[in-house]
Amino acid sequence: MKRKNLLLSFAFVIFGLGIQNIHSNPDGTPSDGRTGSPGDGGKTCYSGGCHFGVPSDATGIISTNIPTEGYTPGASYTVTVTVDGNNKKGLCVSPQKPDGTLMGSLTAGSGNQVVGTKYITHTTPKNTNPAVWTFTWVAPSAGSGAVNFYGAFANSTLTTRKSVISVNEKIASGINENSAISNLSLYPNPLTGQSFHIGFNMKVNGIVKITLIDMTGKEVSVLNESNLSSGIFEEQFQVPSLKNGVYFVRIEANNEVLNRKLLVQ
Repeated sequence: MKRKNLLLSFAFVIFGLGIQNIHSNPDGTPSDGRTGSPGDGGKTCYSGGCHFGVPSDATGIISTNIPTEGYTPGASYTVTVTVDGNNKKGLCVSPQKPDGTLMGSLTAGSGNQVVGTKYITHTTPKNTNPAVWTFTWVAPSAGSGAVNFYGAFANSTLTTRKSVISVNEKIASGINENSAISNLSLYPNPLTGQSFHIGFNMKVNGIVKITLIDMTGKEVSVLNESNLSSGIFEEQFQVPSLKNGVYFVRIEANNEVLNRKLLVQ
């Protein structure tokens, strides 16, 4: 009887340790990420020891409002994560290159948070079925190419999944004959001072927004936002003191987005 009670007590201790391990991060992923991406070493909430159940590959968990033709560099999009299950659920998602480089930037929504600038994760597990989280992604700068959204998800303490979706960059490099804008000029380039010239021919009337963005897609300055008449546009712009590097001048006109690289030295 004593031996039986001892074994039973030992089993309860092991079970208790297991339960504690399962719930070791109830307020979100650790700072090193659990997305399953190759750049994160393939770690998930299962391999990290927080949950049991080898993750199965799944589709339909991550969705976005990015158009089928691809993301516009520097634009903001909504990413939605939908996880089913009858128990507590959580997530860890990150937009990356396969080597783990963060692409763009993240802003948390309700019930989630940004960890280490690179990961979106839950603040507390959700019991609703399904559990839905949304957050904002600002796309990276022009020329970044395809971006993968890697994610690992807990459907319960014993069930985990992983998923990945890929989004392409919208190709809008050239100005064709049907474009609202032609003969775009940008100088001096490289820029060594704090002012540069932009000129183009506006073929039709319309609202034009000209912005300066950095390599991460972050808006540095709005240079112009006005309703322009057709004709030649010429203007000299003053810019704030900039660190040396690559920036982009973005021109949005009549549902077109044009990006031109500006080198600051």
